[in-house]
Amino acid sequence: MKTARKLLLIGLLSMSCLWGLIHNAVKPVSAQVTDQITLTAIPPRLGDDFKLTAKPGEKIQTIVRVRNNSNQPITINSSVEDFIIGQDGTTPISVNEAVSGRWSLANWTTVSPLEQTIESGKSVNVNLVIDVPADALPGGHYAMILHQPKPANPAEAKSQSAIGQRVGTLVYFVVEGIINEQAFVRDFTIPNFTEYGPVPFSFLVENISDIHIKPQIGVEIYNLFGQKVQNIPIESKNIFPFVPRRFDGSWVRVWGIGPYTAKVVMSYGSHGQVAVVQKMFWLLPIRLVIAGLLLILAIVIVTMVIRKQIIEKRIMAQKKIEMLEQKLDELEKKELS
Repeated sequence: MKTARKLLLIGLLSMSCLWGLIHNAVKPVSAQVTDQITLTAIPPRLGDDFKLTAKPGEKIQTIVRVRNNSNQPITINSSVEDFIIGQDGTTPISVNEAVSGRWSLANWTTVSPLEQTIESGKSVNVNLVIDVPADALPGGHYAMILHQPKPANPAEAKSQSAIGQRVGTLVYFVVEGIINEQAFVRDFTIPNFTEYGPVPFSFLVENISDIHIKPQIGVEIYNLFGQKVQNIPIESKNIFPFVPRRFDGSWVRVWGIGPYTAKVVMSYGSHGQVAVVQKMFWLLPIRLVIAGLLLILAIVIVTMVIRKQIIEKRIMAQKKIEMLEQKLDELEKKELS
């Protein structure tokens, strides 16, 4: 009996030690999850409203901010790089190698400080000085201000996780002067025939200007009589030079009868240029129309059959009446004779 009690006590002590080991092993993992590094660049875009401008030979200064959303201080490194837009027309991709001087802004931009520490829940300023060369080409120039946590060791600096923690502000800068602004809509597609809505459509906007544009776009729907029946606004987006951007939408109307015309109307640029493209399409519930026509045809046929039968009955009745009258006349003649 004493041996059993000793074995039971030893088992309980072993389980207690095992639980302590598990508890201590789990705690650091939990702390690691809550201590994740999170940075926010403020604003995400600077100058996309065409207000960040300067003349050739001028120097301007502005600021961006970085916020530390984690629960520990973070030391960051700030830098400036040129960027290009990916094939989807939306994703900015930073590049370290030399890019066309026509669009580059990184070589003109000085960032300071390059390194600073941000306390938990706080924000800091990063100063930008843009020194525009005297021979700078008028139009848009673009760069990305990047912020990245300072790695604790060289091995961490080369890791993909450290690169993935970078945040940045896209800078849209305009050199004043004579700027060409030209854009157009192409590849406007809409189904030629649709029985029921919604009716999908898509188109590309190509910008061949010296500067990015942020056009106002609407898709107008007209009926057979030229009356506007719907205006579909399209979300305004930045479109970089020589990078087509795709727009998708739909006319959510379910029922329609007859041909319609869809017209894409785009206004853009500082002088209110307009680009228009249109296409005709059909919205018609053809099967429902055919069923309706067959029903009408059946009603017409039934009506004609019934009418014919009524007419035939009237004719037969008239013939009987005439036969009776004839017999009566014959009887009267016989009686008189």
